[in-house]
Amino acid sequence: MKKFLLIVAMAALAIGANAEGYKFEKVWEINNISSLLPTNDCRQGIGIDGKYYVNCKTLVVDTIDGVPVVTTAPVVYELDENGLTGVTFEGGTNCGTTCDEAGNLIISNAMFPSVWKPDATLKVINPKTGETKDYLIPEECAVLGRCDMLGCAKGNLLESGEIFIAGGTQGNQISRIVIEDGEINYDECYYMLCDGLTASTSTVLNYYVDVNGEEAVLYVTRNAPMMKMLFDGDNFAGTKFTCPNKGACNGMYPFVWDGKEFFVYPTLPNYQDGFAIAEANADAPIVEIPSTVSANANGFQANWVTAEVDDNGVTIYQYYPGGHLTVWRLSKEAEVPNVYILGEVNDQSWAANAGTLMEYDAENEVYTATVTLDGRGESGENYFSFTTGLAEDNDEGGWAYIEPFRFGAVSDGDFWYDDDLFNGRPLELTFDDYQAFRVMAGTYTLTLSLNDLTLVIEKEGYVRRGDVDKSGDVSIADVTALIDMLLNGDEMIPEADCNQDNEMGIGDVTVLIDFLLNGVW
Repeated sequence: MKKFLLIVAMAALAIGANAEGYKFEKVWEINNISSLLPTNDCRQGIGIDGKYYVNCKTLVVDTIDGVPVVTTAPVVYELDENGLTGVTFEGGTNCGTTCDEAGNLIISNAMFPSVWKPDATLKVINPKTGETKDYLIPEECAVLGRCDMLGCAKGNLLESGEIFIAGGTQGNQISRIVIEDGEINYDECYYMLCDGLTASTSTVLNYYVDVNGEEAVLYVTRNAPMMKMLFDGDNFAGTKFTCPNKGACNGMYPFVWDGKEFFVYPTLPNYQDGFAIAEANADAPIVEIPSTVSANANGFQANWVTAEVDDNGVTIYQYYPGGHLTVWRLSKEAEVPNVYILGEVNDQSWAANAGTLMEYDAENEVYTATVTLDGRGESGENYFSFTTGLAEDNDEGGWAYIEPFRFGAVSDGDFWYDDDLFNGRPLELTFDDYQAFRVMAGTYTLTLSLNDLTLVIEKEGYVRRGDVDKSGDVSIADVTALIDMLLNGDEMIPEADCNQDNEMGIGDVTVLIDFLLNGVW
């Protein structure tokens, strides 16, 4: 099996005008799904908790000794990025595969592709425990159109919830099936009406809670505008809407995320595998994935795209029968905070409402700044620390405001920066019990990482005394290199002037050895 893990699919991604601040990535893909599932018998699926479930409606009946015997029964398959997991459940003779809000699978034994009939049942399966319940659809709610597509249901159908089914032959009638305490509540099951519905042979009804917190049902047919239906007493009040580049392929799904109400849906060309994510009546989608096939791969009008929202983003599952099973991830781009240098840099003084803004290097995920220290302290030093937020004023309240954003050196007191000890080396930062950096006059480049909470200080023109072999560290190897230079009569280099008398001699070797023994110049 060929699969692709953690692929950032930007090359095949068209981002809409409203996509700023969003990130969309392909997580995994199985692109030979037809070798795992028979296309014509596996036409719908649903993604739950990183797994994908498809009902294979295959039913083979042979006559043995004059008695009809089922030799191959329907089965629900579970898949992940590695293909079939080996977990299966008893299936149904209908293609429809969906779920309720609790993550239970829902299938039916209505006979594909016939209309719903009074002997039809819904099977509800908990995919984690295997618990199963079968519900006989009330006779008065079963005279509907084709039965091969199911939309997501309200609540937990193993306990209490509702599911809505419809069909093209019934026009504006929608069957409401209510389950309470694990049983059909026949008194509450009835036909709901909604004016303006367009009859279709392939209708899907997805229950959801909209961005305003109201219960809604998304009514989608292949060849008509979508309708959002809100509960209005015993019936529905519907509003038609459009989405950019929506095709006639079925499989549209609603979700609420980032304070907005989105729809993920198949796009044009019809019956191929392109899809998009957009708000209702938007000018452009926030994400659009173009088709990867040149012709209809599955011989019918379904391209199932569903969404699963969590605290960190949205998982998009796409099952294109006969083509591929692909999982995508929609999330927000991480906001990069500003970082300001507080204190005595670039002629500025300490103030809660003033600081030197560092430049963010997105490629390396670090902040940088070049600063000049004028040596205004008693010993020719300057002090500074950092903040991710400035106050609007500089009074006492301003300092209190920025306190949660301030950070600096990990130290028992002000951190004395020494060129020879620390130049170019990461220094620890902290937001807790932080201290100021105390640095002598000069021009410095500061490189700060919020990911690692480190600061690198590099002095302009700095030479690391004793680093004769220019390895970045001072070690016994530098003693050997210095002696070799003296024996060879080489010209002096700044790093070799260990005793700082502007000459290179045996005295530099002595000072270098003393430094290595004592750690002090």
